[in-house]
Amino acid sequence: MFVALAHDELARFLQARGEILLSLDEVRQGLQRLQGLAPQRLYAVRARLALYEGYLLLMRCQPEAGLARLRAGLTEARACRDISVLIGHCVIASFEGRRGDFSVAFAELAEAERLMHIWDVPPIFYLAMITLVKCELWLAQGRTDLADAWLTRLGQTYNGEQAAAAPEFHPHLPQHIELQQAALDAIRHQPAASLQRLDELARQAHNSGRQMISLMALTQQALLLLDGGQEAQARPVFARALEAAAGGAMQPFQRLLERYPEWTREQLSRDPHGLLNQGLLALLPDVAVVETPHTLETLSTRELAVLHLIAQGCSNQEISNQLFISLHTVKTHASHINSKLGVERRTQAVARAQEMGLLG
Repeated sequence: MFVALAHDELARFLQARGEILLSLDEVRQGLQRLQGLAPQRLYAVRARLALYEGYLLLMRCQPEAGLARLRAGLTEARACRDISVLIGHCVIASFEGRRGDFSVAFAELAEAERLMHIWDVPPIFYLAMITLVKCELWLAQGRTDLADAWLTRLGQTYNGEQAAAAPEFHPHLPQHIELQQAALDAIRHQPAASLQRLDELARQAHNSGRQMISLMALTQQALLLLDGGQEAQARPVFARALEAAAGGAMQPFQRLLERYPEWTREQLSRDPHGLLNQGLLALLPDVAVVETPHTLETLSTRELAVLHLIAQGCSNQEISNQLFISLHTVKTHASHINSKLGVERRTQAVARAQEMGLLG
């Protein structure tokens, strides 16, 4: 039992340093140590290892396996009344938020908070962690005023002059607050402030051996530079991100893969034999081919994303909020979609796309 706990502690240390594959190996060694235990009994340490395995699998962009392990860990942790349920619910909430299922995401957080109340867990152990995930979800929904208010409070508490200690299950909470604050700066059209915050965070994290934080800051920085049309400046930042991800982390690249697939493909193809590059290249979406009477054109992944939201009845402003792009960029994408599909209006674009099977 104690040896399994040691594996859990080492796995967390390795994960913070960006060594996702080594961390995953430690977790599985810990679970193997517990195989001789009576299967009908419940063990908090087994629950924690299962939860962490699920989280690491999500970091490797293996959602089905990751969610299955998270659910298994949650079941056992809940039966043991172990506070680690907090990790499971927060990780699942964040994942569901990234794929736009906000009702499920907020339900996960509500359940975590309900259990903490029932078990009389002091708020200092869980409230900040849950609130930060809520801020992430609010930003994705475009509810910037709400996110701003709570990020300010969290920043004052954990990054102020008399900063409180980070909670046990989220030792890097202060840095994650900065990541969300940078995202808020970008949404509010303050790219210079966001880039400065991210650059400083990436540098400090790298110097202190926290490569995962550095990787998250660098990928966010590269995305912001590309959104601003600064491809030349984004290239060295992306290269630094690949170095920080050498231990196997792939999930932080997800938005880059979705928004700028061809640019990302070009960067990764410079070293197509690298294991990380191969893994990321395999995640790149296909480009939709559209045949027109006079030529052969393509809808980019970003244009497809806009088209799907148009088909759902979203306004230009709602599309802007969901995809974190400017209103002008949404209109430009919509114009390109109409041109490539040979139509003039939104309704015609949706009808044409349905005929061609572009909307699934």
